[in-house]
Amino acid sequence: FDPNNVQSTSWDRINSKLGSSADDGCDEWEDEDAGWRKTMVTIQVPFSRTTAHPDAQPYPAADLYHRSIVSIIREKLSNAHDDEYFHYEPYRLQWSTPHLPREVNIQGELYTSPAFMDAHRELQGSPREVGCDLPRVVIALMFWSDATHLTTFGNTRLWLVYMYFGNESKYRRCKPSCNLSNHVTYFQKLPDSFKDFAGTYTNGKGVGRECTTHCQRELFQAQWKVLLDDELLEAYEHGIVILCCDGIKCRFYPQIFTYSADYPEKVLIATIRQLGGCPCPRCLIPTAQIHNLETSSDRQQRSTLAWSDVSRSPLVATAHNFIYKQNYGVDSTRVESLLKPDSWVPSSNVLSDSLGAFGFNVFVALVVDLLHEFELGVWRMLLLHLLRILFALDKHLIHELDKRYRQVPPFGPATIRRFSTNTSDMSNMAARNFEDLLQCSIPVFKGLLPDPHNQIVMDLLFTMAHWHGLAKLRMHSDLTLDVLDLETTKLGAQFRQFKEKVCSAYNTQELDREVDTRTRWQTKEARTNAKGKQKASPEQPLDTQLPRQPRRKRSFNLNTYKMHALGDYVTSIRRFGTTDSYSTEPGELEHRTPKRRYCRTDRRAFVHQLTQIKRHQNRLCRINERQRKQAPRAESNQTASDPHLHHHIGQSEKVFNELGHYLRKNARDPAIKDFLPRLKTHILERLDAGTPGFPAKDPTHADNDRDSILFKHNRIYHHNLARFNFTSYDVRRSQDVINPKTPHCNIMLLQRDLDDDNPICNYRYAKVLGIHHVNAIRTGNVYESHRVEFLFVRWYQLVQRHDWETHTLGRVNFLPLSNPDAFGFVDPGAVLRGCHIIPAFSRGERNPSDGMSPLAGDKYDWHEYYVNSFVDRDSLMRFHYGLGVGHMYSH
Repeated sequence: FDPNNVQSTSWDRINSKLGSSADDGCDEWEDEDAGWRKTMVTIQVPFSRTTAHPDAQPYPAADLYHRSIVSIIREKLSNAHDDEYFHYEPYRLQWSTPHLPREVNIQGELYTSPAFMDAHRELQGSPREVGCDLPRVVIALMFWSDATHLTTFGNTRLWLVYMYFGNESKYRRCKPSCNLSNHVTYFQKLPDSFKDFAGTYTNGKGVGRECTTHCQRELFQAQWKVLLDDELLEAYEHGIVILCCDGIKCRFYPQIFTYSADYPEKVLIATIRQLGGCPCPRCLIPTAQIHNLETSSDRQQRSTLAWSDVSRSPLVATAHNFIYKQNYGVDSTRVESLLKPDSWVPSSNVLSDSLGAFGFNVFVALVVDLLHEFELGVWRMLLLHLLRILFALDKHLIHELDKRYRQVPPFGPATIRRFSTNTSDMSNMAARNFEDLLQCSIPVFKGLLPDPHNQIVMDLLFTMAHWHGLAKLRMHSDLTLDVLDLETTKLGAQFRQFKEKVCSAYNTQELDREVDTRTRWQTKEARTNAKGKQKASPEQPLDTQLPRQPRRKRSFNLNTYKMHALGDYVTSIRRFGTTDSYSTEPGELEHRTPKRRYCRTDRRAFVHQLTQIKRHQNRLCRINERQRKQAPRAESNQTASDPHLHHHIGQSEKVFNELGHYLRKNARDPAIKDFLPRLKTHILERLDAGTPGFPAKDPTHADNDRDSILFKHNRIYHHNLARFNFTSYDVRRSQDVINPKTPHCNIMLLQRDLDDDNPICNYRYAKVLGIHHVNAIRTGNVYESHRVEFLFVRWYQLVQRHDWETHTLGRVNFLPLSNPDAFGFVDPGAVLRGCHIIPAFSRGERNPSDGMSPLAGDKYDWHEYYVNSFVDRDSLMRFHYGLGVGHMYSH
């Protein structure tokens, strides 16, 4: 490379060309991709007969920047790298194992779901295009849409629509680093100038809130009409012929399978009323009956009262005639009496009108959303009310709750983060924070309420955590779905019991944070409504405008849409696969991309600039991909730890102790008692076995056998980390890192004698005090040293086993230091994985003042600990013994 060759290059011009599109007048790209287009979106604004000019007037609402969906499909299928992971045909995934009498269906990916199988079967059974014998392939389209703030301060927002392909694995789609998200458009809202436009036809009075909301719905539907262009509708019906990367032509038929969004956007898409009499976008169950979650009548109504376009279309057409022809108001009695009983709105549904003829059902496509409906919905609502109950009982219990959460140890690199702030404040919390709170809630809430309320809350929290773990599984079988179905029924019954027996016993009022929030909103509203001299100055703090408001009574509400949605999860998983495939979480993660790009704009016409940056990056990626094909493939770097190995402990021997010095230095520590003979016995058993694993039951060795074990240079080597690779329940390789100097120091193993009656008791737990290796020599004919890795552990003993029936987490405690079995050695090859151990706060600390063993750290011991089976999905499935597909030891 010679810098002189590019000295006179105009980089600004190159940058402009990289970000240009066909609408910008650029046609220099040989393989033009799915560029951005700009379309003016116009809506009809209805002015009622009570205004000065009663009639519908056209209003050019916004410039919509969008990409052709068909062009995105062509671009995807021409990408050789993505084509390697693109599934052209669905297949059924089944699990066959000796301990089950029959094969079991597995749900996971969209391309193994019944929805995809049915679409593929219907396509293959339909008449072919005249004169075409090409293979026919279903392209599964999955949409996400959501608005996000682009700045920490201010109100700059961007309303994005993402599209993914269900033919690709969810494990790749959910990784932002794979760049599989396709930005389709950036939706626009009604501009501020809409008020000026409305004022010209109403003598400056403007239109009411109902009419403005209606126009926003019309704008949303009009923008979707632009996306559902004639080219896409033609492809939907007749397919598009594309030459694939392998040189074979196929006819591809795009179909929309899922649409993921939060509740306010779901009602826009479904064209129903937000929080109306029938709030669900999938069925017509009234709000007053939502508390009957998972009763027999509720299950029946979910199918018999499902939404249907057959009943909606004529009602909406009549309402349109009233509004646009007879000039009735959007909220007039005539329109309301027609639409309000079933929670319809007077807007046509473009998705249903355009694609309904091809079998598309927009209400079925609006899948469940675990992030907003449960983690930020039902669980947040329950946590908030539990805080109100604690405050009503004794405000000091709130401080005790915060203290306990702060003492919960973290787990994994990011599975459970340390709770560093007061949980009761609930400030700046994301969905992942609420998930962590739920997974650790049982030890924290235990004993804070008096019985029998304490037991009711414990059962409810147990079922909540269990249901959440099952609903979030990345691989389901028919068996686990039956468990989830049963837990949903339990959850509905326990919520009704909680409201009837616990909530009614306390006079719950607003918390301090709720009062402060309400006061700020009232102050803001007062400022807005103030006129003349009564209007507060902008420099004066908001919270000083009005005095602190008195607390209001707050009750627990079961009749919410988010509570109702819990009953649809089993149906959704059976139809479309597991929830992680269509959760809104990938869309939330993808929001980081436009936020980063926004920093590169001038903050004014940023939407157009974002489209240019997107094109810029896509074209650079394509150039890089072409160069990668032409260049010789470089050898991949060797990883530090082979994922196929069971574990990895560093090879370094820089940190060591002379064994005699190590024993003398810790001679007074109870953990070191009989350290050397027990270590030699452990190594002798390992050498006799010849393979990693547990030795025979009750091994005995004479002292002279132990004396046959020598240590090279009489050294013991120390390590900080041990990495354990394991196969998770969904047959993927995972890793736990154990560090004795941190809370990530607990492990679980299989018992020597497996208990077929109580398989959950087949686990044993230990706290790792040290990670070591020695170079052992066994005296005899050949004096050859063997590297022997071992873990020095402190054993937990089981106090109470985990029990799904009694809603009980397993409890353990440490053996007394004087017990000869309190400490031991473990072969790293016998470790299953790490585990999360949480103190039983209600039972108190064992040695609050001091301890006897610095190595064991007994100064910080608690009387008992909980084994957190809800810490992650793999841990959960280890306690559903025999149901984890990847847990081979349990089959």
